[in-house]
Amino acid sequence: MSFPKISRSITKEMESIKVQFLTENLELILDREKCVGCGTCARVCPKDAISRGPVGMSRRFPTTEDIIPELYDPKLCVFCGTCVVCCPFGALTMKKDGEIINLADIPLVAEKVIPTLDFETKKLLNDRIAKQWAKATVKVIDEECAKGCGSCAEVCPSGSIVIAERPEHGWEMSKNVEIVDEDACVACGACDNACPTGALILEITEVHTSGEFEERYWPPLLERLKTLRWSKKEETAE
Repeated sequence: MSFPKISRSITKEMESIKVQFLTENLELILDREKCVGCGTCARVCPKDAISRGPVGMSRRFPTTEDIIPELYDPKLCVFCGTCVVCCPFGALTMKKDGEIINLADIPLVAEKVIPTLDFETKKLLNDRIAKQWAKATVKVIDEECAKGCGSCAEVCPSGSIVIAERPEHGWEMSKNVEIVDEDACVACGACDNACPTGALILEITEVHTSGEFEERYWPPLLERLKTLRWSKKEETAE
């Protein structure tokens, strides 16, 4: 048997990748029931080992299931734990030899490569819990909105977004999407991730941290974190 040995498993509830070395094994687990498809893990991954989910050709108007990320290339993952630390919903965990590694014991945290994320705990829809350590503004470009879509409201875990009611008369003007509670927004980016046209743009304005960090790692990670509009990223790649 050659080492390392890499395995990957996916069920409706969980996705897991495991790498077994000669003397130890590491495992990264995604709880799909906790995940909201915000895409934070995919953005911060330094090796681009995580994709934004099967949203590309799956449906015209994505749902949460369509934007849940995939650990699409286990060979790229280096088990650094960046995604685990940054996940706002606690949907990712990492294990060593079958035992869960506490966040404080992940080397990036223990060795102060990244600063402490200062968060506020919020209870959201469907009994989800979010660790909000960032603030953001949401912009809606109404003329670019795919009317009748509703993806942003569908995936928003805090209920901050609603689809506006249609006016009674055809000549009356109205917004397609309304941000009903900016204070409830947890700046996760699920709405931006799901929007099929780029009409909804979430811009992270603040990231709350404290403590020491490594200059060569944390500032570039922040830049990746703020890259939310996937269509622009894909256009640039082309």
